[in-house]
Amino acid sequence: MTKFIPAARFNFLTPLFDFFCRFFGLGKRYRKSLLRLIPIKSVNARVLDAGCGSGTLALELKEKYQGLRLYGLDADEKILGIAKRKSKEKNLAIHFRQGLMQKLPFPDNSFDLVYSSLVFHHLNSKDKQLALKEIYRVINKDGILFLADLGKPKNILTAPFSWFTIILEEGKDNYKGYLPIMLKQANFSEIEEVGRYKFNISFLKAVKN
Repeated sequence: MTKFIPAARFNFLTPLFDFFCRFFGLGKRYRKSLLRLIPIKSVNARVLDAGCGSGTLALELKEKYQGLRLYGLDADEKILGIAKRKSKEKNLAIHFRQGLMQKLPFPDNSFDLVYSSLVFHHLNSKDKQLALKEIYRVINKDGILFLADLGKPKNILTAPFSWFTIILEEGKDNYKGYLPIMLKQANFSEIEEVGRYKFNISFLKAVKN
């Protein structure tokens, strides 16, 4: 499998992923913002969490909309193990798959909605472009992509968090505000920023026409 950056940056930190999310202010309040904005059109929709990590957001979405046919994909087998354990403990049916966003293991037009939270700053420019093309492929006509990730800073006081992702990860495209441009290049339309969260996290919505 192609090399990827683990959810907590280093493999040995994976068991602490949920702790780090809470510590850095990306816990329950952040997920509540996402759950409010993720555009669920039908309670029976087919939905993909692209880069599901430890599965916490997917589980909360499933609890809210129990009829969803919900899939969670991540490249990291270790963190998928955590997600699967949580799903079993809560007795919630989520189909977890290991795979890369650059080569999604699903047929064309499989999903009504794909959402991805804080994954794209892990991907270099080429892989971002490949991932968006793959997401476009697996979304149905008139389906939606909801993308939450670091955007171009609007406040210099919050810019240092973005610098961190440039130095240690692949956040340069995010920092320069290129994600909407990349969405357009992948043939998405009706691209709009529907919200913001601290640390310059931008919530983008796009449609496959």
